[in-house]
Amino acid sequence: MSPRLLLRAGGVPLPWFLGWTTLAGALAPGYSPLAQHASELTQKPGIPHMLVNLAALGTGLGFCLFAVGLWRATGRRVSVGALSWFLFGIAMASNGIWPMGSPLHGLYALGIINLIAPALALIETPTLHDNPRAYALTVFVSLAGILYLWLNITGNDPDGYRGLTQRVFSSINALWPAVVAYTLVGGKARA
Repeated sequence: MSPRLLLRAGGVPLPWFLGWTTLAGALAPGYSPLAQHASELTQKPGIPHMLVNLAALGTGLGFCLFAVGLWRATGRRVSVGALSWFLFGIAMASNGIWPMGSPLHGLYALGIINLIAPALALIETPTLHDNPRAYALTVFVSLAGILYLWLNITGNDPDGYRGLTQRVFSSINALWPAVVAYTLVGGKARA
């Protein structure tokens, strides 16, 4: 598979996740996308459960393919940033295999690696590391990830809006590979 095609997979996770989870939520009686996390749909029977699994599997695959393209773009033998995105993709895909409540859902919180994946990848990718826009995007995505973690750890994620905050912050996180894919595939050093 060509490196450009692999990088383009970075644009898949954001619309894929939002599209399938929105449809799954619409088909689940009593489910509130504003108040409930998408993973709660893994405990619903039938089509909503299958659709949210599809959302997680496709999102995870998109992140993994992007990670391989990113690794190739770094020109390094080992890229810890690309490896971090790959591990995050595996953690996301696991959400589509094991239901919420299982420690394998998210692979024992392996997805937390997404907090450092953008910064590590920025440092290791020659086309990006001196780019002021890529730097600003990385700072924004990284700080947003820390803020979301803080909201969850301290119990300050607002009741009644946990689904919304999950979608907002996961969208911000998925923005990084989408913008970087566009930047690297377009051959422009702009993010």
